[in-house]
Amino acid sequence: MTETTPRSGPADRSLLDPWRALLAVTAIVVAVVDLVFLALISEIVPPLVIAAALSVVGVVLLRRRPRVGIGVLGVTTALMLLGTLPFAVDHLSHPDSGIDWAHAVIGVAGRIVVLAAAIGAWRSASDGAARRLGVLSVGALGAVAAIALVATTVTTGEDRQPGDILLSITATEFPDRVEVRSGDVLFVDNEHMFRHTFTVEETDIDVQLPAFGSVRIPIDLTPGTYRLICDVPGHESMTGELVVTST
Repeated sequence: MTETTPRSGPADRSLLDPWRALLAVTAIVVAVVDLVFLALISEIVPPLVIAAALSVVGVVLLRRRPRVGIGVLGVTTALMLLGTLPFAVDHLSHPDSGIDWAHAVIGVAGRIVVLAAAIGAWRSASDGAARRLGVLSVGALGAVAAIALVATTVTTGEDRQPGDILLSITATEFPDRVEVRSGDVLFVDNEHMFRHTFTVEETDIDVQLPAFGSVRIPIDLTPGTYRLICDVPGHESMTGELVVTST
């Protein structure tokens, strides 16, 4: 009687399998990028921290319990992709702010690759397809890094003119109180590595502030006190008061 060798499946394939290797590496890269981003903004975003922790758990499980590991990485990634997409879309439209843009691109594209690798690992798909996707991912990552570096290092913005009122932004916060006269021009210099907006509620003033960029904003408002906010998703705590006095 001739013995037949059972077809290898996700439960008995080594981490050297291209699909599982791609799944593990991409999941860890996305998790590390999220954690570096959190370190740069000096804030804790619980969903990103939890997702990074589950990515580590999933990668560990890939070795001993592949089906469980693939499931953990696939489900976690799908949920995070759906949950972060509304925030990412806003950042994707602003490549002039390199770090925000790069984090959004890697977050979306990286999670799509993780999902593709999870499906490929689960179905024991062609090794050649995994290698091609891996090469494409590495090339795309290099391109994103280069674009982000250029966008972050190239200074953009307007020049300050005599009489402009200077407002410097060095972190994810506005001064508690910004006082100007009606008719003044506010020169807002964003020295921070992240994009913000200078948005005055209930007025037409809603100006983009690219990372390391500057902009001149005429304050043609009726004297009074206005609420100043940053309209970038995740910057809800960035508020202040704009006090406009008469000329």
